[in-house]
Amino acid sequence: KECSRLLKNVNTEALQIIAAGTAGMLLLPSCYTTGLIMTSPTIASVWDGPMIPLGCFCAAVLLKLEKRSEQYPLAQVGSLLLAVGGSLIVLMADFIHGNDHKNAAEKGAGMDHMQFIQGNMVLSGVVAAYSATALLQKQLTHYPPITLTGWMFGIGFIGCFGSLLLDSVLLGGTLTGCTLGQALSQLHLALTTSPTFRFGVFYSAYLVGGACFAIASYASSHLESSVITLFAACQPPMTAVLEWIWEGKGFGWKKVLGMCCVCCGMCGFTYIKRIESHHKHRKSGP
Repeated sequence: KECSRLLKNVNTEALQIIAAGTAGMLLLPSCYTTGLIMTSPTIASVWDGPMIPLGCFCAAVLLKLEKRSEQYPLAQVGSLLLAVGGSLIVLMADFIHGNDHKNAAEKGAGMDHMQFIQGNMVLSGVVAAYSATALLQKQLTHYPPITLTGWMFGIGFIGCFGSLLLDSVLLGGTLTGCTLGQALSQLHLALTTSPTFRFGVFYSAYLVGGACFAIASYASSHLESSVITLFAACQPPMTAVLEWIWEGKGFGWKKVLGMCCVCCGMCGFTYIKRIESHHKHRKSGP
């Protein structure tokens, strides 16, 4: 009876916010940074970009938060795979023919296979954490996006500080490589002596972190989670465009092919979602 009474008094929305903040602001960057160190930038980019929409769609369907298309099930899955595949083509085009391939080969020559496997397992946590955050944000759309993002950042900060404190006290800095005092001292030194570091913190916190999660929170009230995360597949094509603008790097037919696949896949996936939404409203209408 006491347990049931406690469960009734638990604020489920508070637990959802805590879970979203922990997944998005603590587990996501931790898994990405750790996996990046254990593998390579290209492999980390694959998990952080194209694999996210695929993982989120599978999680949403398995958890019955979203349904597969009843009218066009194969076309829906095919368009998703087309967007993910196109993103991988763009991402791998430079890797195969550029210096990244040589650097990765040199690094891989001395890389332990077990470390490589463990790194990919850690990077799979990026997909899980991002998907969990997107699905939880969808359940909290009645909160203002800025407010929800602020709560998530606060929870993430508390989680990072708590993890560092526990590692410092109990494990002597084994996991993080430094104690809490050393971490705070290095942070203070970097903030007071390096303008580049200050700009990097501002850019990461307000633009990459704050703006992206606030936009995702706002979009959650209008779109399904699988559609929102589908835009992660745009990262490699957008990077290629920015490289062309700023560095003058050419596209090549492989990049153009990949971009076309991403555009066609995204258009097909969102079009099917829109048809299903209209069909659902007609059924529920008078």
